[in-house]
Order: sequence, then C-alpha cells, then structure tokens
Amino acid sequence: FFFFYLTLSSICWVFFLLLLDVYLGSLGFSLARLTGFDLVEYETKFFGDGEFYFRVRSDVAGRDVFVLLSMFPEPSFSVVRGLFYVSTLKDLGASRVILISPYLAYSRQDKRFLDGECVSSRVVVNSFLSAGADYVVSIDVHNPNAFADLGERFVNLSSIPVISQFIERNYSKDDVFLISPDKGRVDYVKGIADRIGVPFLHFEKRRDLRTGAIIKHEASDESLFKSLISEKKVAIILDDIISTGGTVSNIARAVREGGFTGNIVTVFTHGLFLPGSLVKLYKSGVTEIVSTDTVKNPFEKISVAPIIRDFIKGLENN
Repeated sequence: FFFFYLTLSSICWVFFLLLLDVYLGSLGFSLARLTGFDLVEYETKFFGDGEFYFRVRSDVAGRDVFVLLSMFPEPSFSVVRGLFYVSTLKDLGASRVILISPYLAYSRQDKRFLDGECVSSRVVVNSFLSAGADYVVSIDVHNPNAFADLGERFVNLSSIPVISQFIERNYSKDDVFLISPDKGRVDYVKGIADRIGVPFLHFEKRRDLRTGAIIKHEASDESLFKSLISEKKVAIILDDIISTGGTVSNIARAVREGGFTGNIVTVFTHGLFLPGSLVKLYKSGVTEIVSTDTVKNPFEKISVAPIIRDFIKGLENN
C-alpha cells in the first residue's frame, strides 16, 4: 500500500485511516484517491470449518477509521465481516470507527408487516452500533425514517448530486423527462428534476381488488404523460434498487405502449441485477442501463465516491 496524509486544519494534523473491504470494486480505489487517507493493512482467511479470520496489521490507536463495507452479493456474511471490522478496530484503540456501507443489505424489511416478523434493517444497524461503530452511513437507503430515532448515528447520503450531474453531462435537458416508479420515490426524483430543470411524473400500481396482485403500472397524470412522450426524446426512469427488474420493466413497457419512440434510460443507485433482470429490461424496451458503483456491477457509470468524500470532510472538525 501507498500511504498519504491529509491536513485537516491550519493549526493541527489529524490522521484518518481507510479500511477498504476486499469485496469492493472501483469505488474503494476512487475513494482512496479522493481522500488521500492512510490505508489500513489487514489480513483475512477462512479456517477449515468455514469460520472467518480477521487481523489488523496497522496501528489504529487514537485514529479515526472509516470502514468501507460491501454488502453484496453475500449480505449475511457481510454483516459478520462488518461486526469483526468494527469491534476489532475499536478494541485496538481507534478513536472513532465510521462504518460506510453504500448499499445497506436487509434495509427493505424496515417495519413489521406481519406479526412476529424480524425488522432486519434495525437489527443490522443496531448490531453495528453496538459493536462500536460511532456512525453507520449508507446511500439512498430504502426508508431513512426507519432509523430516525438513532439521530446522527445513522446517516443516509443522497445520490442526487452525482446522478443529476450525470444526466446534465450526457443528455440535453430539452429532450429529457424523468419518471419515478412509485410514490415513495417522488421526492427523490423531484429533487433531481428541480436541480436540472426538467419535468417529471410518477407511476402508480394498479392491483386486482380481490387478490391484491399488481395488474399493471399506470402514469399518475395521463394528460401529462401523453404530453411528455409526444414532446420529449429521452425518458429516464430512476429507482434506488434493481434486483429482479420487475417494476421498472413494467413501467418501461407502459411507456412504449403509450407510443413513446425515443430512448428509455434506467438509472439505479444499487445495481444488484439478479438473474433474469436484464432480459426483462431489454424486452420491455429499455435502451440504456446506468448504475452507480455502490456495488460491483457491469453498468457502473456514476461514482458515489464524491458523496462519501464530502461526508468525510464534514466530520473533520467534529
């Protein structure tokens, strides 16, 4: 490893460390370059019975350590890794341990829908905090309100700045309109639309009144929908997670069936792309797929490293 130092003020030197999880792709290297922090040297292995071994080889005593943790494609094992990282660093005397998991696994189960269910999002975050994390940080978490009672100890960063910048650089705003896949993403999509000055609309689920099954997705404002698909050349559907691709492919199909002949672009924060998802997207009429680098995937065109760097800078004087 190469070691770099970052001056945090004109009157004193403070040294931060960065622990890059081995499961991360380009994001870890991008963040290392942007921050210039020392890198933590460590080693891992598996015992014959499958148990995980972790050892820190750097001196972390009295220093703030940022742990960049990947939580896909092995979400359960990633929780164990995160607990080992945080607990060990704190036990070795780290001043503060900030766990940054750009994609927070288990976050979709954010409340008890049925009696007896485990609220996994709370279990995971509380486990990291109990292990010694001073902050748990994520990006575009599924429901930030689920962690409201944790105060500043849980931080949800927004990808709006980097995704807005990507759209501005790659498309003419005169050609573009944005689509939110449901009501839950309206504020997020509106934030991007307002930032770059383009129109947007959202879709709603139509269900079978007897079975509750989703029949189709429809535009919330049919008049606005018809106007946009006749006037614009690029429809951009934005969602936080792509797993099976069902929702977004249904919306893309509805846009095509409405008569839209331009490009349909999908932009995701977390590109999980489970088997079969790409086929659904392409068959529905999607012409371009874009994702950030919160997890390793083949469609990484947007890096969230600047968002994380800016958050880190905000902690410099705290």
